[in-house]
Amino acid sequence: MSNVSRHPDANFLLDFASGGLSAAQAIAVSAHLHFCSSCRSQAESLNDIGGRLLADVEPAVLSANCQAAVFAALDSPVPVKAEIERRPAEVVRGLTRSDQLPALVRQITPVDGLRWRRLSSSLQVARLPVGEQRYELALHHIEAGGKAPAHDHRGTEITVVLQGSFSDEAGVYHQGDFMVCEPGYTHTPVATANAECVCLSVLEAPIRLVGGFKRLLNPFLSFRPA
Repeated sequence: MSNVSRHPDANFLLDFASGGLSAAQAIAVSAHLHFCSSCRSQAESLNDIGGRLLADVEPAVLSANCQAAVFAALDSPVPVKAEIERRPAEVVRGLTRSDQLPALVRQITPVDGLRWRRLSSSLQVARLPVGEQRYELALHHIEAGGKAPAHDHRGTEITVVLQGSFSDEAGVYHQGDFMVCEPGYTHTPVATANAECVCLSVLEAPIRLVGGFKRLLNPFLSFRPA
């Protein structure tokens, strides 16, 4: 945890504390907070500030009709939606050292396990459905010493390193690091030689392969928010 050196900016933390992020983005920030005590402290401070501001807001006076509608809604039976069963166990099938994953990531893993799809000899992806309409949330697994195909981005991508580390043309990323790739950014992620690398990613748009992988990995370009 002491190696965490890349963090969400102040706007991300503020939007997280105020509930302004989408589900996938919020999960990514939460995963980073699991590893980073500094950002966790900032988020808690922002929550406290927000609570104090709400306490100082002048209460609004409701009309009689509005009050009646609110009380009627409270008294009405609400149909209970069946919750998607999630894996409560400490071990997530398909990952080693999964007990070290952030609790929220384990909780949103489907009860029947991760459905990994191999994209290259060293790269696999497993989507995590969280009811998203705009972003795709997924886990990416790179084998020790393996590399992902060179690609650029058509939309913003958030990456949080959950296990191991990887490097690209811009530097090295360790467990807990929060990385934002802007549209047009091109890189080739490579896992360290001695450990597999698992990342949580939030993708806004399909990536575009560059180089010799274009024809081989068309499924890598698929994009399905869920």
